[in-house]
Formats: sequence, structure tokens, C-alpha cells
Amino acid sequence: MFSKRVERLRKAMKKEKIDVALFLSAEPIDDPNIYYFTGFEQMKYHSFACFLVTQKKTTLILSSLDYDRAFGKEADEIIEKKVQLSKILKEKTKKTQKIGVIESLFPYKLSKNFKKLKDMTEIVSEIRSVKEKGEIENIRKACSIANKGVDFIRKNLKEGTKEKELALELEREMIRLDSDGAPFPTVMVSSKRSAQIHPFPPLSDQKIKRGLGYVDFGVRYKGYCSDVTVPFSVGKLTEKEKKVVETVNEAYEKSLNALKNGVELNRLYETAEKFIKSRGFELRHGLGHGLGLEVHDFPSISPSAKRGEKIRKNMVFTIEPGVYVPRIGGCRLENDFIMKASGFEVLTKSRFLKI
Repeated sequence: MFSKRVERLRKAMKKEKIDVALFLSAEPIDDPNIYYFTGFEQMKYHSFACFLVTQKKTTLILSSLDYDRAFGKEADEIIEKKVQLSKILKEKTKKTQKIGVIESLFPYKLSKNFKKLKDMTEIVSEIRSVKEKGEIENIRKACSIANKGVDFIRKNLKEGTKEKELALELEREMIRLDSDGAPFPTVMVSSKRSAQIHPFPPLSDQKIKRGLGYVDFGVRYKGYCSDVTVPFSVGKLTEKEKKVVETVNEAYEKSLNALKNGVELNRLYETAEKFIKSRGFELRHGLGHGLGLEVHDFPSISPSAKRGEKIRKNMVFTIEPGVYVPRIGGCRLENDFIMKASGFEVLTKSRFLKI
């Protein structure tokens, strides 16, 4: 599996005339591509790993903390880092012309040691965007655990409960059900705080009270992520709040009606955006994003998507329209999907809850 991924990378490198692909994880940088191409897992903190790919050889460079457990992983050569990384890399790349890196993850200090660097972000994102059978199985498991989390919220969401208490109980339940942990901090907000897309703090001591709210949480299973947002309301809603909920639900349904194999990302986004605008609101974030080793994987269903980029078979992604009104509240409905040849499959079961 891993060797086939490396061969796809080599093919893309040859096309782009890249001599060496260089991936680096060094706190605080965490590059999931090292796991994707080698199968070597590491802690996100106090970690170090560097992976080099040429047309003839793969090299995995590790600190002494991880070196002993790397044998058997997909690399032709495994080196224990006993000197500065820059010295090792200079030796390994001295006969090369162009080095490919993930620009956003490559340290500026290290980049000064090399003359010709090329950003490989789009190349690697394209390779990872279509999921393999094993990846899909892991994502399905992450989604099935999240579905139990949706049921947990439905049974335990009560007025007067502290946001923080319910969120912590949810995370504990997810781990008990075999989650490896949350891929991002759980967001639990109610009333006026729900008008924030990225509230800070994501959890507070505030009690759940009348109005709109939502819980945004995820599950990580064997490295792969699910991402769900469960919207809810407490008590009787005002006409404005009802309109917010109705708009989000209708935008969600219209998005699903437009969702098919081969649909352009821009058109899918515009379907929801135009409808939400017609109701007097604004879609202030993307309609969805890919899922995989990262909770925000390729593709991006947003204005930033390039013309011509499409949803394809075996891509896994979210659909998550949302409306937020300052001093009133917000609503976001998010589920996870996989595209098949004949159409999409819904992997998660988030829905609007009323208590």
C-alpha cells in the first residue's frame, strides 16, 4: 500500500522535474504525509521525523526516541539523527537540482540551506484526495463512533448543564467507544455565543440556555478523522431564530440535491451561498472540506476552490452550511460524505435537535 503511494508520488515528481521530495515533522510542525507514505506513526509532541524520496530510494530519518520502533516500516534506509539535520540533508541532496517540500510546513531557517525549492502541496493533496479501501474503512469507523456521539448529545443535552461539562463527557464517551482522541478541540456553544463561527473559548462555564446552539466535534480512528456539527435549540424560538434554522436546513437539502459525482466545487458552494443570500443571510465560511489524515483535507468546497476542480469517486468530505446572526445566535449542520460512482453516501447522522 505504502509503496504504491510512493510510486504515485514519484510519477508526479518526474512530471514536475523534482529530484527529491522532502517531508519534515519537528515540533511544532506535524506533517501527516510521513505517516501516509511510510506507515510510521509518531506523537504530535516531542516528535521528529524526516522522509526523503528520490526515484531510486526512500530514506527515513528519526531521532533516537523513535529509531528503534521504525524497523519494518516502508523505507529503504532508516537513519538515526546524531548530527544536525541540515548536515544530513546537505549530504543526501548534494547532487540534486530541485527539492520538493510542503511550503507551509517547511521551516524558513532550514530552507536557507537550499537553493531550488518547489512547493508540492497541490501534488500531495491530489494524491491523498482520493481515498483507498483501507482509508475509507478507518473513516467509516471514525464516523460510526461520531454517530454514537450524536446520540449521546441527544440524550444528555439539557438546559442548565454547563457547556464544558457536556463537552468533556462527550469526549470521554468517544474515547470509551474506541476513538483515538479528538482531532480538534470540541466546540460547545449556546444562546448568543452560537453566533460565533470559531468561539473562544470553545468551551465555557456558561450554562446551556434558551436559544440556538451547536456542538462541533470529531473523532480520530487509526489516524483518520470524522467531523460533525450538531445544531440544537432550547425552548421557544423567536421568528428570527426560526428563520435561521429553516435557512440552514434548506441550504443543506439544496446542497445535497446538487451533490453528485463530477460536480464542480465552485458550483456546489454557490448553490448554498445563493440560497442563503436569498434569505437575507450570508454564508461566512466554506460549504465543506475534505476528510482524511487531517480534519481539513483536500478538497475545499469554498470560494478558494479552483475552477474545474470536482468531487470525484472515493473522495470523503463534509457539507456544513451555517448562518450566524450577532447578538442572536447561529446554526450549523454538518455531516460527512463519501462519493461513489452512482452518487453520495452519508456517513454521519447529525440533525437538528430541539429540547
